[in-house]
Amino acid sequence: MSERLESERLKLGILVIGHGSRRMEANDDVRDAAQKIKERGLFDLVEAGFLEIEQPDIADGFAKLVRQGARHIIVHPYFLSPGRHTRGDIPVEVKSAAKNHIAVSYHITEPLAAHPSVIEASVERIRNSINDLKPILPPRFSVVWVEKGVVYLVGAGPGDPGLLTIKANNLLASCDTVIYDNLVNPEILSYAPKNASRIFAGKIGGGPHTPQPEINRLMIRRARSGERVVRLKGGDPFIYGRGGEEALALREAGIKFEIVPGISSALAVPAYAGIPLTHRAFSKSVAILTGARAGDGDYPESIIAQAGNAETIVILMGGRHLRKIAADLIKSGRSKDLPAAIIRSGTYSGQQQTITGTLETIGAEVENERLCAPAIIVIGEVVRLREKLQWFENKAADAADQNLFSGDLYQETNQIFSSSAVV
Repeated sequence: MSERLESERLKLGILVIGHGSRRMEANDDVRDAAQKIKERGLFDLVEAGFLEIEQPDIADGFAKLVRQGARHIIVHPYFLSPGRHTRGDIPVEVKSAAKNHIAVSYHITEPLAAHPSVIEASVERIRNSINDLKPILPPRFSVVWVEKGVVYLVGAGPGDPGLLTIKANNLLASCDTVIYDNLVNPEILSYAPKNASRIFAGKIGGGPHTPQPEINRLMIRRARSGERVVRLKGGDPFIYGRGGEEALALREAGIKFEIVPGISSALAVPAYAGIPLTHRAFSKSVAILTGARAGDGDYPESIIAQAGNAETIVILMGGRHLRKIAADLIKSGRSKDLPAAIIRSGTYSGQQQTITGTLETIGAEVENERLCAPAIIVIGEVVRLREKLQWFENKAADAADQNLFSGDLYQETNQIFSSSAVV
């Protein structure tokens, strides 16, 4: 380093201010902190000073830095409170000290109160303590949060935020990064901290597409950097969510991971449409299938064979192949009059849409309604129960009618009062 640069550097001094205590160990803690600040910050001139009781006081600490060549002094209140001392007493004392050194300028930093790093360190200390106490804490005190360097493959459920599990909610609330899919309800992303990174890594038919290897690299890179990573996937990560593939990639990279199951749309969406997948009088078996081939999304020719003799068939990602699916099921021996339903935007209030028919008619009915993905297909006698059991869409319709009535009533009432004379 040149003499000029060294000379410029010598002009900066750091005065770390502690409160001052009659307990010597508390004062020694301030001196130790000043030394660590010097070493960690690579500062040449760092001194400890005290507001009261202990020496050196602020004036003496200030003068000591000036004698060592400081021409600008950064005063740092080593306090956690921004109260009377840091807002009032310290500025008064520093101003008084600076009057004796007219060629020296100074600046007082903000205290440590509420600094994100301080809060983060506090949270980490508390969590470490709770981890130590877990063996003896009763179950009601059980708390779950994301650990650094671990990837959590979390199911976000089918869409309704109320169906998110408590564990998933806790993990989201404590993550640094959430890597999410297209089918995740945006409202659920708000459960993550405001300063958390939100990274879209979804796949949209005919739209943006994040290659799976890129998603794997992203998870691994973020975890290796020490971040708390939540990989948020619609439904359940292990039911047509590629969770198994991603877990294997993490395992091969030596990254710790945890699986947090979610409520699969294959189960929840039919329930929200009033279709029980099993019923003692109608169906004792269920097959959950994919209607799109891995890789290119084309029609999987083996889908009918995979259905076997299941009395209820649930097909995910099969909307654009609905006609072909229905025709092949009829060819395989299923009745053309077998009830079928397709449900779009399942569990989303005010958006869920259900169309019912038979294997013979469902394709045309869906095309007439211009229903588009994402949608789930349900085939089987249980679909007949929807007529009596549908509740969610009825609830949304009732709420809409109620809002409409309330609006009309408000308008009418407003007109009455606005046209009345004020006595």
